[in-house]
Amino acid sequence: MYATYVLRSMQPETRETTLAAAAEEFWPKLREAAGFRRFFLIQAEGGQTLGIALWDSEEHATAFRPIADAWQARLDGLGHGRIARGASEVTEV
Repeated sequence: MYATYVLRSMQPETRETTLAAAAEEFWPKLREAAGFRRFFLIQAEGGQTLGIALWDSEEHATAFRPIADAWQARLDGLGHGRIARGASEVTEV
């Protein structure tokens, strides 16, 4: 299994609008992507949000990257600051 993640600081004034747009525009594409397993959105107090997507393989995650990059650019444009982004093999315990 393979994981991709993005940590952001969300702007409180556009947070709900952004989540609604994600539910309508991004998450359906994610669910339909080849090799997609699960997505977790962790919302911490203080406005930080961590999104984690699990994939069958690195190849599947890489194939989805243009769609993910377009969505990340949109979040950047809304002022939701990107703190960290990465990807890695996952070990299930």
